[in-house]
Amino acid sequence: MHRNKPQFNRLLELDRQIRDGKYPNCLTFSVDWEVSQKTVQRDIEYLRDTLGAPIEYHREKRGFFYTDANWFLPSLSMSEGDLFYLLLASKVLEQYRGTPVAAHVERIFGKVASLLPDKLALKPELVFTRFSFTSPPSGPVHEDIWTTLVRGLLHQQSVEIAYRRLEAHESGSRTIDPYHIANLQGEWYVFAWCHTRQMVLQFAMSRIGEAVLTKTPFEIQSGFDRKKLASGTFARFTPATGDKAQTVSLLFDKTIAPQILEKQWGPGQRARRRKNGDIELSFQATGLLEVQRWVLAWGRQVRVLAPRELKRMVREEIRFMHKAQCG
Repeated sequence: MHRNKPQFNRLLELDRQIRDGKYPNCLTFSVDWEVSQKTVQRDIEYLRDTLGAPIEYHREKRGFFYTDANWFLPSLSMSEGDLFYLLLASKVLEQYRGTPVAAHVERIFGKVASLLPDKLALKPELVFTRFSFTSPPSGPVHEDIWTTLVRGLLHQQSVEIAYRRLEAHESGSRTIDPYHIANLQGEWYVFAWCHTRQMVLQFAMSRIGEAVLTKTPFEIQSGFDRKKLASGTFARFTPATGDKAQTVSLLFDKTIAPQILEKQWGPGQRARRRKNGDIELSFQATGLLEVQRWVLAWGRQVRVLAPRELKRMVREEIRFMHKAQCG
């Protein structure tokens, strides 16, 4: 009854029987599908050699089985529009060069590409040469460090790390419970409960020299809220636990008004144009260090209106800069 069915249908049924633990063999399957045993053997070889199926013969069961239950028969149906966005997404990975994420996803894209038909109306090289992405410089993350932290996060097991703080020259040992991993402007961070400080801290994964997974399980603190944590983030650094949000108010010169108005700079942003054309911009922020650096990058084209602490930080940094350059 299956005589006129194409090979793909046979492969689907063969895969189903193997996955269901029925241990099909060349004889039983050939009888059911009314094909020769050699045809079934070729199907088995195609699954194993071409599609990479982890298929082996069980002598006691007298049939085939998968040594890895997580392997699945590839199946792909893709329009030209789907292919375009897939290829475009692969270019976005360029901003994550030097991280394990890029290497793993590139391998996945390679597997997908191997399933595409030979003749395509949309040529991949057109996408690769006519679209590009850039990102801020970021520190590389060693694959062993990445793997250990991800395992600790997924299995909720504490991790012992050797961590070098930004202002330190040497690493220090500490134990952390990884709660959340985030990419902030190209840099990878892990938010974790620090056993030393007894609070959730932000750790740059590129500054972790060693990471060892322990057998100690942990429970995520009931008050941890990743969305709330990110809501006060400005640039790469999030606020410390307990910091309160402040309203940052800045006055930008009218000459750069279009640049200021075309972007969302911070959460809860509001912009108001004054009669002379200057732009008064305000948003919520909890950590002021990154805001200070961002303000200084605009030079004389911006003036801090609030909060008072930010005005002091900018004024003090300008004084030190003047001393360093002119002293």
